[in-house]
Amino acid sequence: MLESVRHLQQVARKWNINPEDVLLIALNASGARSPLTKPRMRFKLHLDSRPDAPLFLILSLGRQDSPFELDEHELRLNGEKVGEIDGIEDDDAVLGYWRGGTRMLTLNSNALSQCTGCVFCPNTLEDASDPKIKPLDLSGYLGALAANSGMDDLSAVETVTVCTGCFLHEHLALGHLAEVRAAMGENGCTGTLHFLSSVLTGEDGMDAATGLGPFHLTLTVECFTERRQILKESKAKLTPGEMTAALGRAQQRGITTDFTYIVGLDPIEEAVEHLKTFVPVTTTFPRFQTYQAHNAFMDVYRTPGSESIEWHLAMCRSLEELFAPTGLRPQWWQNYRSPWCFTFAGEELTGAKI
Repeated sequence: MLESVRHLQQVARKWNINPEDVLLIALNASGARSPLTKPRMRFKLHLDSRPDAPLFLILSLGRQDSPFELDEHELRLNGEKVGEIDGIEDDDAVLGYWRGGTRMLTLNSNALSQCTGCVFCPNTLEDASDPKIKPLDLSGYLGALAANSGMDDLSAVETVTVCTGCFLHEHLALGHLAEVRAAMGENGCTGTLHFLSSVLTGEDGMDAATGLGPFHLTLTVECFTERRQILKESKAKLTPGEMTAALGRAQQRGITTDFTYIVGLDPIEEAVEHLKTFVPVTTTFPRFQTYQAHNAFMDVYRTPGSESIEWHLAMCRSLEELFAPTGLRPQWWQNYRSPWCFTFAGEELTGAKI
């Protein structure tokens, strides 16, 4: 992917893109070699070239073929230090965590063991904890989380995101979301309820979602080719047309819409052909994520060519051509695997990186 810091600089100059974004794409795609014993860790990274812009990352370790090496203190590219590490911890499944300071609260509030999993999901590879918050406990958990974060309540929280993918049916998801909204209200939060899922698609479901207050739907698209082999059934059964129709239903009801997509699973041409149909039904920037392969088995699902940094930069340019005219822009604090951190289509990105 990258041979050295010198190679990184050459690629950045050739593509006229900042070297930090090139490095972060390569790091997410390659993982790292590490003496740490866990297969996946989350941490804060201070790049040497931008020490005042700390970044959160979640990375697969144990990749012996990676040009990157990471320990408790620093990140190296083929032996040359490129950043400093702190706050490193096991990426187990926690009940809740913050993004963007305390602007967004993310909840894993349903049991992960109910999910059959997609091949790229790290939770299927680990003996991770299996959190599930009972309805009667949810309000108390949110209150305790606020107190532990030095907050009187959650009135300043802009978004609560439910990101577990473990609901088998639309009505089960809506029931849980109603419980989350009630618990939010009991803790003073009137912000947006954000849901990442493939099960909320129907007319009745969208009607019910509008009754939950400000609502944001992120449809888990992920890929377009080999969907039956890569995705769990609830995702795989949806066609691109059905997915854009679902986002259209949400958009018509005033629901904020976007989608998740894994960069590196589809050939560029096929990806762009489908993704252009999503532009009209997307109201906030999609969550494009660089594919992280955690082992050799997961490498099999990379689309041919995506093992090179040039492939990724070509894909980025194609995605920029699709979404730059919309005015929508990515934010790193919302997506730690984004192909864009500091610039998008030559435009400087502002806002907190963590």
